Amino acid sequence: MFSNISNKKVYEQVIEQIQDNIMDGTFKKGDKLPSERELSETMGVSRTSIREALRVLETMGVVESKQGEGNFICSNIEKSLLQPLSMMFRLNEGSWSDIFELRNILEIECARLSAIRATDLDCRELSGIVEKMEKETFGKNRTKVLVELDKKFHNLLSNISKNYLIESLFITTSTLFEKFIEDARYKIISYDASKGSAKLLSQHKKICEAIIKKDEYMASEAMKEHMKYVIENTLE
Repeated sequence: MFSNISNKKVYEQVIEQIQDNIMDGTFKKGDKLPSERELSETMGVSRTSIREALRVLETMGVVESKQGEGNFICSNIEKSLLQPLSMMFRLNEGSWSDIFELRNILEIECARLSAIRATDLDCRELSGIVEKMEKETFGKNRTKVLVELDKKFHNLLSNISKNYLIESLFITTSTLFEKFIEDARYKIISYDASKGSAKLLSQHKKICEAIIKKDEYMASEAMKEHMKYVIENTLE
């Protein structure tokens, strides 16, 4: 599992070995790591180096420390994606258009995969959300409710895609840019209402219908149309 370590930055080699054990399947999410003493003895390094490596891995979201229990491989993959993605965005002075472009790619692929992989239960759940949207679209104080329903609709599509990497990236971007995405939702739903339009409802219906029909082309095109409308009317 582990080998003896010598020279250069010791804690980096400890990190590499733990990562290698994750990559080859020795450690899986939720698994408890050996104690600091056991790691120190197995690798032939000081406990200080072990602690330093574990601190870095915790910062990266790979390891989580539970007081009184020990160190575990993180069971929340989104947490491990959040830190580097956030850093990348800040260091590159990312813009809101970068967020929209990423979401656009994810949303369209989620819709396409959902059309291929949706179960009858998935379709019923998606239809249920759309039915609630229809009920609320012409109701009073609808904006807040519609924002929540819109969030549920798109989150569900990421789940229906049955691709845990896409879903994890989707959830991570939602968490990272939560305030912006929520503000964008409020803006587009308010805009739609001010025009006396039910265009958003119509677009969600089209996406839902395409998924129920298992028409991946129609689902992709319906989502493209929806995202174009959202982007154009949010960034204007």
